[in-house]
Amino acid sequence: MVTPRSWKSSDAAAAAREFFARARQPGPRMAALRELMRELCSEDPYDHRCAAELARLVSRREPGILAAYGDVLAEVAAELPMEELQARGYVLVAAALNAITRTQRMRLVRLVRARLAEDRIAVRAMALEAFAILAANEPELQDEAMAMLEEARHSTDFAMRARARLMAPVVMRAELRSSR
Repeated sequence: MVTPRSWKSSDAAAAAREFFARARQPGPRMAALRELMRELCSEDPYDHRCAAELARLVSRREPGILAAYGDVLAEVAAELPMEELQARGYVLVAAALNAITRTQRMRLVRLVRARLAEDRIAVRAMALEAFAILAANEPELQDEAMAMLEEARHSTDFAMRARARLMAPVVMRAELRSSR
């Protein structure tokens, strides 16, 4: 029996620091981006999980950093198998953070809605985050996002309440910008 390789939050944070250290200059930056995407598209579930978490972390720090791969991120988010729940959630958030066109965002909304209906709390929580990110850039989604976030604030699931607290200010700021 093969024991799974270990990957912890501290590993992800260290990988993000290393990514940005390599990506300070144009040439190495492109190499780092390509390597990340290669790992995300590999056949190895461990590589998927690590690369998906790294994609989420670097995209949170620098939204749009993977914009050139926005469509690929959405495809990977749609295709990862059910058993890879962490990778599915992480890459969904990364795809939302890197969807720069309205077409990409609206295509991703369908996938996010499907993830919101899943049984796994962690996947639903990350889908809620992704929906809020998309709504921050699409005014027509903001009312729906606020309703989802309000419902999640009263959820019995800690992960849903935590995501609602994290994302409500993002959507509220976007609503203020939209109303001006």
